[in-house]
Amino acid sequence: MKKGLLSLLLISTCILVRAQQLPLVVRLENGKLFLNHTVSAKENWYSVGRLYNISPKDLAPYNNTTIDKGLSIGQALRIPLEAGNFTQTGGGQADEALVPVHHVVEPKEGLYHISQSYNKVPMDNIRSWNHLSSDNLHTGMSLVIGYLKVKKDQSVLASAATQTNLQPVKTEHKAPAVTPPPVETTVPKADTKPATQPSKPLQEPAPVTTAPVQSTNPGNGGAFKSQYDDQSHNGAVNTQTGPGAVFKSTSGWKDAKYYALMNKATPGTIIRVTNPANNRIIYAKVLGEIPPGKENEGLFIRISNAAASELALAESAKADLQISWVK
Repeated sequence: MKKGLLSLLLISTCILVRAQQLPLVVRLENGKLFLNHTVSAKENWYSVGRLYNISPKDLAPYNNTTIDKGLSIGQALRIPLEAGNFTQTGGGQADEALVPVHHVVEPKEGLYHISQSYNKVPMDNIRSWNHLSSDNLHTGMSLVIGYLKVKKDQSVLASAATQTNLQPVKTEHKAPAVTPPPVETTVPKADTKPATQPSKPLQEPAPVTTAPVQSTNPGNGGAFKSQYDDQSHNGAVNTQTGPGAVFKSTSGWKDAKYYALMNKATPGTIIRVTNPANNRIIYAKVLGEIPPGKENEGLFIRISNAAASELALAESAKADLQISWVK
C-alpha cells in the first residue's frame, strides 16, 4: 500500500514539474526556433528526448555538449523545433499529439511581423489557431504559432495537446491573372484582282499594349472604410505623403480587406491611402512595422498587392502615396 502511494506521489510530482513548463513558449535566435527546458530530478538525455520527441543524439550537440556527460538539476537546455517535432502546416503521425507552442507579443509588434519571424507561417493560420476576431494585438498577448509533435505514450506533454490532426488553413484568394491582349496583325492577301486595279497598301502590325492593372473593387475603398470613418470622428487626422511599395498577400482580392506595413502608425490602425496620380483611395489596416532591410530603405509604407491593384499600381511599382490616419 505504501509503495503504491509512493509511486503515485512520484508520478504526480513528475507531472507537476512538467506542467510548470507549460505553456510552451518559443524562442528565436539567428532564425532558429527552440524551447527552453530546465532539468528536473532524475532526468537524463533520453527522458528529455522522449518528452520533446527528439533524439538525445541530436539534443546533446545542439546544447554544445556530448551525450556521455550527465545532466544536473536546474541545468538549462535548448530544445530545437525542427521538422521531426514541430509543425505549422499539417498533422503528426497516428501515435503523436500536437501541443501548442506560443509566442508572447512584444510592444508595437504586429501580426505580419510575427508571421515573417516564424517561418512565414500564413497570417490566416495564426488567426484561425487563436480564434482572432481582429488583427489588433496587445503587449504580452500569447499567440499559438505552431505545434510540438510528441508521442502520446512517451511524453507527459501529450496531456496538454489541443490537436490530434492539424490541417492548414486554406487561402483561396489569389491575384487574378492579367493577360495582355493578343497582338493583332493584318496579313495581306494574295492579289487576285485584275492587274488594272491597284492592290491595297500593307497595314502595319498593331502596337503591343500592356493590359491595365485590374481593379478588384473600384470606387468603394475596401472593407475598412467605415472603421476609418469612426476613427477619424474621434481624433485629429494626420496626413503625410511618402514613397510606397507593395508586398504580396492573399487577402483582399475577394473580400476587399486591404493591409499595410507602416512605422508611424500603431498596428490595428485603419489608414486612408490615396494615389495622387489618379486620386484613387483605399482604406487599409496596419499589420505592423516595415521590416528592416536594404529593399525597404526610405519607404514610408508598403501596401498589399490587392490594395495596389485598387490604386492602379503594379506590384513592382514604387510611388509616392498620401497617407491619412488618426494618431
